Amino acid sequence: MIKIFYFSATGNSLYVAQYLQKSLNAEILSIPAQMRKENFNVDADKVGFIFPLHYGGLPIIVEEFIRRLKFSGTKYIFAIATCGVPWLGRPFIDLNELLPQKLNATWFVRLVSNYLPYRDTAADWRIKIRYWFADKHLAGIARAVADAENHSSWEIFKDKCKAMHSDWLKRRATLDEKFICDKAACVKCGMCEKICPVKNISRPHASPVWNHNCVECLGCLHICPKKAIDVGEVTKGRKRYINWNIKPKDLF
Repeated sequence: MIKIFYFSATGNSLYVAQYLQKSLNAEILSIPAQMRKENFNVDADKVGFIFPLHYGGLPIIVEEFIRRLKFSGTKYIFAIATCGVPWLGRPFIDLNELLPQKLNATWFVRLVSNYLPYRDTAADWRIKIRYWFADKHLAGIARAVADAENHSSWEIFKDKCKAMHSDWLKRRATLDEKFICDKAACVKCGMCEKICPVKNISRPHASPVWNHNCVECLGCLHICPKKAIDVGEVTKGRKRYINWNIKPKDLF
C-alpha cells in the first residue's frame, strides 16, 4: 500500500500527487483535510509527501502535520518538493529532522512559482515547457517509487535558506498584514475562504478578512476570479495561476 500526503495551494503539488496516484495505484490525502480530521496515524508500506517549497523550506502546515504523525510498518518514505527553482533550499534536510525514520528518496519537480510578491507568473509558453518536462520527470519518479529505489537531491544555500525560513516563521502573525481586497471588484463568491488551508479567512461582511494565522500559500490571491485580492501594491496587474490540469474546486 502507498499513501501520499500532499499540500497544494495552486494545484502543482496536487497535479504531482494525482500523477503518482494513477501510476502507482496510490491513495492520496490532503494534509489540510487530515489536519482537520486529526488523523495522524499512518499504516502503509510506502509513504510519500508532496508539497511546495516555501522560503527555502517546508510549508508551515506541512511541518505541523509531520510533527504529529505516527508511523506503523512503513518501510519506504519519499518526498517531492514542487518549485519554480529546483535545488535552492533545504526542505528534505528539515523533513528528515522531523521524521521518526529517514527519507529513502527525494526529488525536486520544477513547475510554476506562485509567489507573486517576488515576480510575475511565467509566460504561457514557459508553463507548457515545464509541464512537459515535469511529466517526463514524474514518469521516472513513479518507476523509482514502485521499485523502492533510493534517491537523493542537491540542496544548495542551506544555511542562508535556514536563516530566511526561520525569519519567515517568526513573522507568522504578520504575514497577512499586507493582504488587501478591492471591495468594488469582489463578487463575494467565497472562494478565498474555501481555499484557505488553515481557516484564516472570514467574511463577516461578505468580502474577506484575514485573521493573522496565515501560512502565506497565496491560494486566496490566485483563486479569486476577479483578481480582487493583492499583497499590497506589488502584485497588482500580475498574472494569477492555477495549475492548468487542476479544477479550482479540487483545491478546496
